[in-house]
Amino acid sequence: MAIPESQLETWSHQGAVTSASAIYQRIRDALQADTTLSVRNFDVFLQGSYRNSTNIRGDSDVDVVVKLLEDTFQPDYDQLDELTKAKVKAGHRDATYTLADFRRDVSSAIQRAFPNHNITEGGKSIKIPRTANNIPADVVPCLEYRLYRPPQTFLSDATYIDGIWLWDVQRNHSVISFPKQSYDNGVAKHERTNQWYKPTVRIFKNARGWMEDKGLIRIGTASSHAIECLLYNVPDQQFGRSYGSTFVNVVNWLSSADLTNFVCQNGIQRLFGDGRWTEANARAFIAGLIQMWNQWR
Repeated sequence: MAIPESQLETWSHQGAVTSASAIYQRIRDALQADTTLSVRNFDVFLQGSYRNSTNIRGDSDVDVVVKLLEDTFQPDYDQLDELTKAKVKAGHRDATYTLADFRRDVSSAIQRAFPNHNITEGGKSIKIPRTANNIPADVVPCLEYRLYRPPQTFLSDATYIDGIWLWDVQRNHSVISFPKQSYDNGVAKHERTNQWYKPTVRIFKNARGWMEDKGLIRIGTASSHAIECLLYNVPDQQFGRSYGSTFVNVVNWLSSADLTNFVCQNGIQRLFGDGRWTEANARAFIAGLIQMWNQWR
């Protein structure tokens, strides 16, 4: 028995945004007003489902990125030949203010701004817990990441793609992402699908929770980010007409697709590999969706 259109329509709704906006504004204002950080140039912005308008009821943690905008950045020269690499590096100098310094200052500023909260340090973020007055938030200090690309012509210079770079102090490895490109690509796909894309992402995120509750998939099989990226790879023409037809078209297309070369929503990184996600978990998620649809009662 098919999932009723009314159920899918309910799952398509966006979760609350007022509480997320409130904690974001409070964090941003506190960091910008902090006297220690006032000598630094940085940007503060939302990342993830609240930024992308794909949050659902029950989503809680707000990801707030704090990106240093100074001479300190993390370059990636891997795509450059040695001559071009040397030319680019000649224009750089060693940073004196590091990510560790920036994270320390951001953490101190958060401690001062939220004196009555039990602030803790996570691997990638400074964690503000839920209280009666706010939902939880992860404050993520990071550097600019520059992915350098070879010159297009003999006379041109190397260019770079701007992302973010941070260090997970618990797992002892770097994390690279491209939130601006991810946001822009999500907006573009939403427009190309006549505003069906983001509600569909929310449907699949709610379906994930239902399947976990029923034991159709293991908890942790598919993160919210993974689901959004998975659907980003589905052709635009599979979205539209009704929630039911969109669900069926998307799942049918995914079930027969070659997932190997799927990309993240940022269009730059591969969806699978480098610890991001596995094809096996993606296939398990898709199989669970088919089982849920066929066995719905």
